[in-house]
Amino acid sequence: MTEILAHQDRPLPVGSIGYMSTGWAAAIFLLISEASLFAYLFFIYFYFSVQPDYQWPAGSPPTFAFAAPQTALVLIGAATSWWANRSAARGEMTNVMIALAITAVLGTAFIVLQFVDWFTEPFSLVSSAYGSNYFVVSGFHLAHFVVGWIMFLVLLLWTWLGYFDSVRHVPISVGMLYWYFLAVTWIAVFFVLYCTPRFA
Repeated sequence: MTEILAHQDRPLPVGSIGYMSTGWAAAIFLLISEASLFAYLFFIYFYFSVQPDYQWPAGSPPTFAFAAPQTALVLIGAATSWWANRSAARGEMTNVMIALAITAVLGTAFIVLQFVDWFTEPFSLVSSAYGSNYFVVSGFHLAHFVVGWIMFLVLLLWTWLGYFDSVRHVPISVGMLYWYFLAVTWIAVFFVLYCTPRFA
């Protein structure tokens, strides 16, 4: 009886148990649909790039000065999100908080670098078809990235409030999966926007 009363003071964990939860399945289907969106955007980009009436790229290609550090940040963030999920499975909540905090800081740096990159490019959203494609593709990725950044801030708060344990931590696993999605799509965006113009 004493053990039951001791457990009543603890907050209830958040989320279902394991990868059979509805939240995990919903995240998978969401990411499949979002990947389709990026596939359409890349199709539009390459469709315009082969049209004879457009200069592609308009002026000099986008610089690697900010995109290369962004790539490093998103890859390091994939490692720290994995660390958060692994620590949660082991019940090491202090490590979870450290990993989530580092991931959120990396996300902040990524977002700042994206805005700096936008303001240093020689083209704009309305200057040409190339500029429009560049800002739409990178803008959609940034929008997804901001959602992921907010997600990790919420996960950090929930961990601090004691909502997770070694059994119930599916939201942290979903956050890791979402960051992996951000990393994979960023690598594709980096290749399409920053590398392919140099092949022409």
